Amino acid sequence: MRNRFDRELEELQGDLVRMAQFIETTIDKMMSAFTTNNYELAREVSENDDIADDLEAQIERRSLRILLSQQPVAKDLRTISTALKMITDMERICDLAGNISRAVLRFEGQELIKKPENVLLMSEKCVVMVNKCIQAFINNDLELAKEVMALDDEVDTLYRVVHNNVAPLVEQNQRTIEQAVDLVMIAKNFERIGDHTVNIAEWIIFNITGEHKDKKLI
Repeated sequence: MRNRFDRELEELQGDLVRMAQFIETTIDKMMSAFTTNNYELAREVSENDDIADDLEAQIERRSLRILLSQQPVAKDLRTISTALKMITDMERICDLAGNISRAVLRFEGQELIKKPENVLLMSEKCVVMVNKCIQAFINNDLELAKEVMALDDEVDTLYRVVHNNVAPLVEQNQRTIEQAVDLVMIAKNFERIGDHTVNIAEWIIFNITGEHKDKKLI
């Protein structure tokens, strides 16, 4: 019975890793679309919400099936609870990636008023954060999960830089106003992706220690 239970937990972990890797690929595609003016790729990302939804539902079903059919001990309960919490943030990250892609599509046929270097830096850091989360979860690596949380400060700082740099452009013509708003919104969505990745890291820490935000839960 325990061997079967362990296999189901391994499959659950595999599902989570696949969903995290899908997120990582989605962010990479989205920013490739932005930097190369590949609007077909941006459309692909914006239309991929169903994939994340299906992965979320699959993980949720597997988690509930394990809970209902087995008698998990405390550590196992932490793993299953972590999975159910993580998928909520993962699905939200995919939604935010879709928001960014739709904003990118609005640039089609236009010349950008400002090179998005800091936005690209934000995207790169978000990909690193997601990758570290994957590795932290697979390896039960507490320090790696904490590194994710530290990186969020850098994403927040970059968001403020983008906002401050773009704000003066709003005082110019209508075209620059619209692009400035979209650039700030793209940056804001990346900032929120960073926040959701931190949430995932906090649940990974809970899975390892039983503590969530310094409070003992299980």
